[in-house]
Amino acid sequence: MHTVYLDDNNFISIACPRCRKTRDIDATPLLKKKGDVKLTFRFKCRFCDCGHKDCAECETENCANGNTNVVVVERRKFFRKVVHLPGLLRSESGKRHSIRVLDLSRTGLRTKVLSPHAFRVDQRLVVEFNLDDARGTPVKKTILVRKVNEKVVDGEFIETDVYDQNDKAIGFYLMR
Repeated sequence: MHTVYLDDNNFISIACPRCRKTRDIDATPLLKKKGDVKLTFRFKCRFCDCGHKDCAECETENCANGNTNVVVVERRKFFRKVVHLPGLLRSESGKRHSIRVLDLSRTGLRTKVLSPHAFRVDQRLVVEFNLDDARGTPVKKTILVRKVNEKVVDGEFIETDVYDQNDKAIGFYLMR
């Protein structure tokens, strides 16, 4: 199974597992579904034809080409890096919660809250943590809570600016 990424127009490129010829497909109709999108695509490729005009005629088990490909459509626009960074989440009331940052991207993060909390979707929180780079760079950003699942809280950074010191630090960190 391969992961494919959406482009800016919601198209994905998938490749024939045999000849590697690619096709671009509009994934917009697939994105109405919540959660992971898995797509099984059967190629009708003239470069790896097993003798049948249509793969529907082919007995898949006996097909010498195996020209079926399963892909997972990744909705994220930016790479996510798995991390284990200690930090704090602070609510508007000032209450602080210890967290562990589980993954990080240019536009958001996933955290595990280590104490009981009452965070809710669309709530604004301030997240503070240090990157585990050579400088231990401190990061302090405001997030909008996008998903809460017991102790796991996903947040989107309210602002991202390539000139902001926090965003620069995160960008360089993700590249290493």
